[in-house]
Amino acid sequence: MAALPLCLLAPEMRNRRILDANFRQAGAVAVPAIETDTVSALFAHVATHRWSSVIAHAWLHMFGVPEGMRVVRLERPAREPRVGLVLAGTGPEPVMARALLDLARDLDLREVFDRLTQDHLA
Repeated sequence: MAALPLCLLAPEMRNRRILDANFRQAGAVAVPAIETDTVSALFAHVATHRWSSVIAHAWLHMFGVPEGMRVVRLERPAREPRVGLVLAGTGPEPVMARALLDLARDLDLREVFDRLTQDHLA
């Protein structure tokens, strides 16, 4: 994968740092020809059929797979990164933050995204 003509998120983006660590763990280095700070730009480049990218499967829900392209599952790394939500400990709790927390408690997002990925791999 690291030898393909890649477009990736910019190095300062969290998902790019996670990706670079996964490449290092696999003994590879990704050298993208294009870097951007938006996932929508990655999908736009992939849709030209001239570029490949590594994008979190969670984005498939929003963008799908460009016509003529396919999803290739990468092996899960031995250690997966943790992502969290940080709220201020003072003042009234934001309504949107409470709604997100309530929703997230009842969802198995890994299962949802894995099922979506399987649909695209089929």
